[in-house]
Amino acid sequence: MRAELIFRTLGVAAVIGGGLRIADCFTGSVIDMTTLDRMYFATDVFLMLGLAGWYFSRAGRLGSPGLTGFVLSAVGILVIRSAQLFEPRGYMIGSVLFLIGLTVMNVLTILRRDGAIAAPVLWNIALVFGILALTSGPIASIAGVIFGLGYIAAGIELWRHPVPAAPL
Repeated sequence: MRAELIFRTLGVAAVIGGGLRIADCFTGSVIDMTTLDRMYFATDVFLMLGLAGWYFSRAGRLGSPGLTGFVLSAVGILVIRSAQLFEPRGYMIGSVLFLIGLTVMNVLTILRRDGAIAAPVLWNIALVFGILALTSGPIASIAGVIFGLGYIAAGIELWRHPVPAAPL
């Protein structure tokens, strides 16, 4: 399979994951728990695929901060999936860890203005709201929407520029 097709497919996954994450912010009180659990699982699968696409399409330029951020984000999504182990704030801890990972991963992109920065900037804004949400729950929805928009921006970028700029 060609790299272009793989990265475009992962870009579509990122857009779907971002869209589902935005929808997740508004469905908690109107959908039954079993359906919500399935929806959240699907959201996390698409987010993980989008994360892989974003990282691997830029790994050659991101260096060790990129790898460190990728690992932190992957661990964050696992904490989210296992939130009951980290009660009472397991989901929030995982979310903030995920966002810190995205920030670390993309620090060089922002500092060097090396490539598209819309997604990293949105993720940084979501991190600020995510940290604020640790003290005030309603802010979490704002963080979730901004986070989802960041994923949609990342997916569009992967679709537009699907081939890594530097070899892995």
